[in-house]
Amino acid sequence: MIEIISIGSELVTGETINTNASLIANALLKKGYLVKQITTVPDEKPLLEEAIARAMKRACVIIMTGGLGPTEDDITRQTVAQFFNLPLKKEATLAADLKKRYGEELETIEDQSTIIEGVEMIPNLFGTAPGFLLKRGKSHLLAFPGVPHQMKPMLEQYGIPYLAQIVPKEWFQKSLFLCLLYENGVDLYLRQLAANYPDLKYGICPSYGTLSIYLKIKARSQSEADKKLAPILSDLHAQYKEHIFSETDSKIEAAIQKQFLAKQLKLACAESCTGGRIGSRLTSISGSSGYFLGSLVTYSNGMKQKVLNVRPETIETHGAVSCETAYEMVEGLLSLSKADYAIAVSGIAGPNGGTQEKPVGTIWGAIATRNGEKFGGLLKPKGKKTRETLIDFSTTYILSHLWRYIESDIPPFN
Repeated sequence: MIEIISIGSELVTGETINTNASLIANALLKKGYLVKQITTVPDEKPLLEEAIARAMKRACVIIMTGGLGPTEDDITRQTVAQFFNLPLKKEATLAADLKKRYGEELETIEDQSTIIEGVEMIPNLFGTAPGFLLKRGKSHLLAFPGVPHQMKPMLEQYGIPYLAQIVPKEWFQKSLFLCLLYENGVDLYLRQLAANYPDLKYGICPSYGTLSIYLKIKARSQSEADKKLAPILSDLHAQYKEHIFSETDSKIEAAIQKQFLAKQLKLACAESCTGGRIGSRLTSISGSSGYFLGSLVTYSNGMKQKVLNVRPETIETHGAVSCETAYEMVEGLLSLSKADYAIAVSGIAGPNGGTQEKPVGTIWGAIATRNGEKFGGLLKPKGKKTRETLIDFSTTYILSHLWRYIESDIPPFN
């Protein structure tokens, strides 16, 4: 059994989200290792000792994160040393490395070069706090710093290869990422599928406009897992061929980039209520300059008219939040750019600004092509949503319709 112990008072109070536990559990699952327990404790010695004692009774591998820094509340190293009755010592080679990387003036060299005697150090190339590996009886304790960008490469380079030596793989995972579907219908289909495959477990994680499906199969090797998963994946692809946008990345913007680069197409956006969120998500991926021309945030009616040539009478007659305005936004965008595809969004994200005729959540999208095709429709979030979630949902929704139109020639907003 593998257990994670996340250490930090800020995790218990909710001031900081425990992203490390999620990162570790997911990284291990992808390699065939299943985490069975996650424990979160504050920076308090008695509670940390209690968590270690309990974990030692039920887990063969204990992965700890947090509390390895030089501040007063970083107690992990000292607590583990006292718990196992081991002395602390200064490690000269570690001190020399810290001086080389950070200079003689680093005030925390003395603390950060002090380690537990007898442990195996895990180098930290992105920070001052090294991790360590300690073996006691049947338990293997791996400690990593709590900073995610430091912890993650240490886990990948040292933690997972170490697990491969001591823990047999039991579960193998495959992911599928879908758009323009809701959780209930997919869950019903997966239940029926799982009934036919006793070694299959699955999970569904809904996001704003997408679904992540995680298939876990029990097997003795990767080749056996691939063989067992093949008919399951075949069924799912047949059922949801117009919705599965990736098996590797949960972001629809990554699928858009792959699609546009492969087809040598160009894309431009005109945004109102999304305030640049579409452009931000597209450009968050390296290589987006190969297809994405840019996004115009025409938030006011005046900017829509001046920049995109939306006619004043269109806004006066139909309103800024209308299919007609969204159509003229994409038409103006195509005339301004050399894009092959243009998308536009205009709506009311709230919490204020809604009317009885156009309540909060009324968001229109439009997609147009250089060859004259044009589509418009309401983006339809279910249930009440906050301003932030409406913006995220709208961004994902219109990108999903664009991806499906190019991939499967299904008219958007149909």
